[in-house]
Amino acid sequence: MTSAQRTRTPWAPMAATALLWGSAFTAIQVALPDYSPASVALLRMAITVALLVPCLLLGRIGRLHRGDVLRMAAFGLTGMTAYQVLLCAGEQSVDAGTAAMLIAASPVFTTVLGMAFLGDRPGTRGLAGLAVALTGALTVAVTSGGGSGSLMGALMVLAAAATQATSFALQKPLLKRYSGAECVFYGSLFGMVPLLPLAPEAVGQIAAADGHRTAAVLWLGVGCTAMAFWTWSRTLRATTASTASLVLYAVPVAALGLDAAFLGNLPALNAVGGGLLVLAGVAVATVRRAPKAPEQAPESEPIVERELVDSRR
Repeated sequence: MTSAQRTRTPWAPMAATALLWGSAFTAIQVALPDYSPASVALLRMAITVALLVPCLLLGRIGRLHRGDVLRMAAFGLTGMTAYQVLLCAGEQSVDAGTAAMLIAASPVFTTVLGMAFLGDRPGTRGLAGLAVALTGALTVAVTSGGGSGSLMGALMVLAAAATQATSFALQKPLLKRYSGAECVFYGSLFGMVPLLPLAPEAVGQIAAADGHRTAAVLWLGVGCTAMAFWTWSRTLRATTASTASLVLYAVPVAALGLDAAFLGNLPALNAVGGGLLVLAGVAVATVRRAPKAPEQAPESEPIVERELVDSRR
């Protein structure tokens, strides 16, 4: 795509993506009184797989190669199973907006893993951003921990952010061979496996749940996954990856607004301040300078799209 084709920022799909991803945190809280964390995770993945089956039948999703089975399974178990179960469990005692601010620290954990296992050197700026973001995350966690339950919930959400970062590292080599939709589909398939023994419990909860709580579970699969994937793809096709990444900083803001509007939750000012520190630290630690050759930028965008779209839930 030429620079002339990228002169207009696609604000509409960018805003839609931020709202869709931000709504996931509120939808989880709506669903939890009638559904267990494991049931929410299982049903969401099942809905996602069902929605992507037509893509498989139409050939839009390719075959998983035997040599990639173990890595894809590991990605599914960390990025789908562990992430979603931990996030849902944490949101039993932590409000949606606070959870979104804690999850925003996920790129920091990715940086830490890169330093520990891949020999990455973030430099002085990266280390400074890392320190700021971690300080913000700890501020949010401590502020939300008014009781032992809420503190444990905040720690579970931070653990979810860490498992998400682990899934990024596992997924990165796969992105050279598979699209974002393929990673979502196969990752969800593998992610469902350890939760399948709980399927009867999930079905029983569907029968007993209030309609609006079941609708929230459906929204997690349809809106926060399928629709968000489409709007994010439109964003990446219409602008540069660096501009599109602004969506990620808008997700916690959207989550805070939706949480206040629908559930009446207002986070403490200290938690908001900590969330701002998280976003600032992530920006400092992860934003890289644009490559000197402008014509090379479009080639990197599919990787950015696949890394980010699969992870924001």
